[in-house]
Amino acid sequence: MLIWERFPELVAVVKKLHEEAGLAGGHHDIYHACRVGQVAYRIFKNEWEYVSEALVASAAGVCHNADRVLEEKTQQKTTKEAVSQLVDDWLVKTTGFTSFDRGRIVDAVLKHTGRNSPQDSSVLIALMDADRVVNLDMDLLPRSGQNYKNLPVVDMFNFLDDPDATYRNPKSVLRDIAYSLEWLDPASPFYIRTRLGRLMGTQRGIAFRMMMDTLKYQLEEEGILGVKL
Repeated sequence: MLIWERFPELVAVVKKLHEEAGLAGGHHDIYHACRVGQVAYRIFKNEWEYVSEALVASAAGVCHNADRVLEEKTQQKTTKEAVSQLVDDWLVKTTGFTSFDRGRIVDAVLKHTGRNSPQDSSVLIALMDADRVVNLDMDLLPRSGQNYKNLPVVDMFNFLDDPDATYRNPKSVLRDIAYSLEWLDPASPFYIRTRLGRLMGTQRGIAFRMMMDTLKYQLEEEGILGVKL
């Protein structure tokens, strides 16, 4: 099942607001939302088997950019209430979900960027894992460069070991990409928790680690790594 064919009206209204907010073709566009929705469906169905529940998770994926859409459109920090109202409006107008299922979707959208919790619902877990998996796709490389266009691509002195770098302030594009590998670390509070999610994430992580190891080798071969100019 392809969720953009299962929920064409939902995708259409979400796409329209993405475009109005200037998110077409950007870091979190409608393609990103649909990819997360599709992976959430697959993850839920693989982990818990219930197709009807998997559809709830997939719709959460389509809607999960709601906060970004509102903030880009209004150019100011949004509220949980505004996000909740927007997502519920989308669902009421375009789907037949019950108020209970709409509430689960809204809850997942509001919480999907947070830390893992034992209290997380299956819908929220599927959405979290799907978003992490899709953000490990290889287009993260140009997307990160687009998002952090004012940062150096590579920290030639520290490489990935700048002690002052953080997730919110990675100091280089490469360091931002490297932070995504945290989702594959069992000790991380952002670890991918589902079987299919871990499988997909691990496959993607291999490619990122290979890219970073190859680049490190090339810079060492050129004698520039660790040099402060």
